[in-house]
Amino acid sequence: MQLTNQLRLYWANKTINYSVLILVTLLGVVIPAWHYNLNTWVTPLILGVIAAALAERDDSFTGRLKAISLTFVCFAVASFSIEILFDTPPLFALGLFISTFGFTMLGAMGARYASIAFGSLLIAIYAMLGADQSTNIWFQPLLLLSGSAWYYLVSMLWHALWPTQPVQQDLANVFVQLANYLDAKSKLFHPVSNLAPQPHRITEANLNASTVSALNQCKATFLTRSKRGHVDGASDRFLKIYFVAQDIHERVSSTHYRYQELADHFGRTDVMFRFKHLLETQAKACRDIAHSIRIGAHYEHASDSVLALDELQLSLTYLQQQKQPEWKMLLAQLGYLFNNLATVERQLSNVSNPDVSKPEDDELDDTEAHTLKSMWLRIKANMNKDSLLFRHAVRMSIALTLGYGILQGLGLERGYWILLTTLFVCQPNYAATRKKLTSRIIGTLAGLLIGVPLLTFFPSQESQLVFIVFSGVMFFAFRLNNYGYATGFITLLVLFCFNQLGEGFAVVLPRLADTLIGCGLAVAAVAFILPDWHSKRLHKVMADTIQANKTYLDQIIGQYRIGKKDNLTYRIARRNAHNQDASLAAAVSNMLAEPGKYRAATDESYRFLTLSHALLSYISALGAHRTRIDDETVHQLVLDSHRAIHKHLDVLYQQLFTREGECDISAINSEGLEKRLSEWREEDDSSARMVLQQLHLIYRMLPELHSLASKFAVRVN
Repeated sequence: MQLTNQLRLYWANKTINYSVLILVTLLGVVIPAWHYNLNTWVTPLILGVIAAALAERDDSFTGRLKAISLTFVCFAVASFSIEILFDTPPLFALGLFISTFGFTMLGAMGARYASIAFGSLLIAIYAMLGADQSTNIWFQPLLLLSGSAWYYLVSMLWHALWPTQPVQQDLANVFVQLANYLDAKSKLFHPVSNLAPQPHRITEANLNASTVSALNQCKATFLTRSKRGHVDGASDRFLKIYFVAQDIHERVSSTHYRYQELADHFGRTDVMFRFKHLLETQAKACRDIAHSIRIGAHYEHASDSVLALDELQLSLTYLQQQKQPEWKMLLAQLGYLFNNLATVERQLSNVSNPDVSKPEDDELDDTEAHTLKSMWLRIKANMNKDSLLFRHAVRMSIALTLGYGILQGLGLERGYWILLTTLFVCQPNYAATRKKLTSRIIGTLAGLLIGVPLLTFFPSQESQLVFIVFSGVMFFAFRLNNYGYATGFITLLVLFCFNQLGEGFAVVLPRLADTLIGCGLAVAAVAFILPDWHSKRLHKVMADTIQANKTYLDQIIGQYRIGKKDNLTYRIARRNAHNQDASLAAAVSNMLAEPGKYRAATDESYRFLTLSHALLSYISALGAHRTRIDDETVHQLVLDSHRAIHKHLDVLYQQLFTREGECDISAINSEGLEKRLSEWREEDDSSARMVLQQLHLIYRMLPELHSLASKFAVRVN
């Protein structure tokens, strides 16, 4: 039984499962080619498999059929165009520029079309690599398309046999990221003197970005199996668990008080350690849930976190019995934290019965373009220099055309690897390009250094075909997690493929030289062709983050009048706020990877990121505890506070978006508001006090946000 579960776990592993798919596909190409002694067919067939695999995205069965049909049309146009224009360099260069721009702009229609566009450019360059050896206009394109067709056939059968596996893998990853987030939260409850929260906040912001990315990927997987946002059938149960994960994320990302003050007052008791232990056991529960989802097993909630919750409650009760006046308010904060984590515990225990927590509205926000008109409107909206996609399309078009000009000008027989390297290395921003650049060069060098001895010691065709299959599988196994390793293995594959044509050693130096030239073109493109330095647009990302937080807060405050509603509008506002928080973390990180002269207001950016994430955490706490407030006096104070905060956030948005150094907040009538928020009545119920406290925490951080926005405007202007 244990062996069976272990095998199921291995099979559920995304990398292992995908690697087996690639292995089956490559064996289906290599074995027949070896049996019939078709050495010249091996390379184009394998390149067709690689292009198809890189262009593929997860989809439903019918969605895959539609995507494959479009992919074949694009692949055919790309490969046959190369054959037709290959001997006329001027027309070839013009076609390369236009097709690169056109294919890249297809990405405006959605991620599926972006993948197809990348695959089409890749198949075009693969066609260039063997165009001089093609016996006629049909030979090489048909082999490339045949390799792609074979991969898609195997992939469709794979999907038919295990249709829900992508959903299980993505949903399991959501719980893994939640576990990492809970572990990071637990470190804040380690009671140390003079706790500095900023490093923890930055770590939290990055982990929140990873969690948001996992949630978005999982949502995209559900949408491919939905009809206009409605999921039915086998994935419905997993969708309910996804909604549970969303609610847990809102509660985990919430902050109820400043942890350094709690540590100062309760550092010599065990209560902070018990909070820490509870968070750690809940993180373990999330990992156990991920394991169960991956292998399709029933999840049994362990007693560890239930026991930790009970022990924490006893510890809180003991502190309350001490009747310490200075602890009264702080114990209320610990009570809010306890209630939040108790709800998380209840949600974790309900994962096996997700209908208990099912939202009233289970529709997903479908943002995909489904009609030709909407697709065209998206492309049209991106046809301007402010669009990041348009900038990337221009860069790619110019870089690939320049690469073609270099290989023609220098008469490089195998110079098309320059274009291949540029295509893989040139990314939409400098930071991502630099990361790819380093991995590409190191991987290529390693691949060549390992490949040359292997060519010498294993000269037989059979042994080299084994290395071709092994290298292909390893390339896809490492492609997403370690691009350097992936580059090394694809370099080995290229060497052995070309050795089937009798050119193994002849491609070693050209491969290295072309890689260096291609990397140089990619870096030059992102640095000099419509450069997109993050310091120049960081203020807009900050402004959008403030705007998203404001909308999220508006949705929450409205529900304190009508009661909790997890409707689509609320969930969209919540997701947008977290998406913008993740975008801000990525923008600050990318700016720090850029050359020093292009960085601006680094300290202010870090501090703003810290406060922005804290703002989202305070708002999330309000969202986690949504309940109807019936006391009109309290509700009026909540409305007055929200109105003032709303106006402040409006001013802050304008201050950041327009880079105005000074801001006029004199028109915001908030006189005495901070005092009213900090002095709530003893007779107010605990939920009302919690709402007023969170609004007070938000209100207190607004002056520093205004000050940072002013400093940032001065530094970057």
